[in-house]
Amino acid sequence: MADQLKRSEAPLALTWNLQDLFETPADFAAALADLKQLGADLATQADEFTKDGDHFLKAVRDYFNALVKLTRAYLYAELENAQDTTDATGLQDWADVQAVGTAFDQATAWFAPAIVALDEATLTEFQNNTPELADYARQLAKIRTQVGHVLPQEQEALLAQLSSSLNSAGAIQETLDDSDLTFGQIDYDGKTQALTKGLMGPIATSAPRDVRRIASKQFQTSYYDHRFTFAKTLNDHMHAQNTIAKIRHYDSARQMDLAANAVPESVYDTLIEQTHAHLDLLHRYYALRKKVLGLDPMYGYDGSVPLTGKKPPIAPTYEEAKATALKALAPLGEDYLAHLRAEFNGRWVDVLETKGKTSGGFENFANGTHPYILLNWADTYGDMSTLVHESGHAMQSVYSDENQLPWNSWYPIFTAEIASTTNESLLNAYMLEQTKDDKEKQIYLLTEAVSDFTGTLYRQAEFAEFEQFMYETEANGTPLTPETLTTKWDEIDAAYAGPAVTPNDWPKAYWAHIPHFFYNYYMYQYATSKAIATSFAHRILTEGDAAAAQYKQFLSAGDSQTPVDVLKNAGIDVTKADYLEEAFATFEAQLSQLEALLS
Repeated sequence: MADQLKRSEAPLALTWNLQDLFETPADFAAALADLKQLGADLATQADEFTKDGDHFLKAVRDYFNALVKLTRAYLYAELENAQDTTDATGLQDWADVQAVGTAFDQATAWFAPAIVALDEATLTEFQNNTPELADYARQLAKIRTQVGHVLPQEQEALLAQLSSSLNSAGAIQETLDDSDLTFGQIDYDGKTQALTKGLMGPIATSAPRDVRRIASKQFQTSYYDHRFTFAKTLNDHMHAQNTIAKIRHYDSARQMDLAANAVPESVYDTLIEQTHAHLDLLHRYYALRKKVLGLDPMYGYDGSVPLTGKKPPIAPTYEEAKATALKALAPLGEDYLAHLRAEFNGRWVDVLETKGKTSGGFENFANGTHPYILLNWADTYGDMSTLVHESGHAMQSVYSDENQLPWNSWYPIFTAEIASTTNESLLNAYMLEQTKDDKEKQIYLLTEAVSDFTGTLYRQAEFAEFEQFMYETEANGTPLTPETLTTKWDEIDAAYAGPAVTPNDWPKAYWAHIPHFFYNYYMYQYATSKAIATSFAHRILTEGDAAAAQYKQFLSAGDSQTPVDVLKNAGIDVTKADYLEEAFATFEAQLSQLEALLS
């Protein structure tokens, strides 16, 4: 079986070429030694870097050049470790680069606060007299957004010393959730075995209904039994973030967290408003599932059962998936396809599941070389979708690295998921066109598209709405008790689920098993990214080359401007509702097609 394949047995062409990062282990070791010296040199510049424009330029240049080198070293060690987490050399290299990174952070801890503390007149003088500083204008402007929100040095030092305590609620939740929580035993797949989070997925999609019910009840009961501890961690986390926002002179924690990417708070509110305005579409989908599956009542644990009840009708090999990807992404132009061929032929992708390899999939890159993608291939449509998803990330990395200075190519989370999900939409549209005479495949592909939209945009918007409730409730002095949290959760969830879904008839605390609530206004970005990607894909397929050119302009922009401006230049204004309305219209069209096929 694939999961028994040893690393040494994997074909070389299907593995990463880490020599593109460092040709030899000695080169990696030399890079770490160089980074130690760079950090030490930067530490000595703290007292004189504002002496004049030349000193200022040297410190800024040295700092960002060091970050580029540090990123490359981190990537090498990360990939070395990911390809075999049991390898002693990889583990040691990962530990070494983390130690170097920590030392560098300590040596340069003065840098950002000093940039913030610099008065505007002096900075303007430096920039006028030292033209080379123009290369760093965007990153200096980002740091300067903290002006008015940075405390005196002694107070900043105190906050730094308290950082572990201020973030302890999330660490406690993670320990409880990942280490202490158990879900009992379950009879599944012909044997009695421990119920785990990993097993919940296969049970939800393929187990008999009585097994799904038992698993769901056991799973949710475990969280309910620990509801007081989970509620306490959420309360303490929200309190810490609200307090830090107040100390830093923000109106709210949301304002503080969205300010990091200069995203207006109205973007968040518009997402929730537009999602509510289109809940009727979500209710239609749930009603369709209820009808097709013949379930009355239909419960939450029925939500992942395939509508066809059959084995997925699409099972591509890796070679077939690559060929399909090139055809599906052809609307993006020959230059895009040339980069994609370089990925497929240049050992950018580590394909097979091997012993000790990190699970799942991801993409990462360092400036001056190519991106790297991790897969665990198993000949499924999901694997093909993951390939084009991660390739979307890779192409954004390629285009931004080609067109921007290194430090301006590191695109933020707000835009990071757009390129990947645009590719998924283009793949799905291509596959639907190719299988239009095969009803079973059409149903399968439309179900994939519709389910992905509901699971990403609707679900993440629901989480974002609940997250905002928690922050506001704690800020107003009301404790986040299990009863308070469950009452509000049930209210919001009922609005999203609609009349077709019947609540489970046992005590539950669903809010307790969403770790992303500790990531500080993170989830709304998944929903906005899905909507933006849906709009991009629709425009590319209906408007052709002009829309593809705008999209590649977005890919090329990296972090050269705020995310809002980057998207606006590519034709999407996230400060308005248009992009969301366009995405919901696409979703409605796909839902209508699915309804017609299943009628």
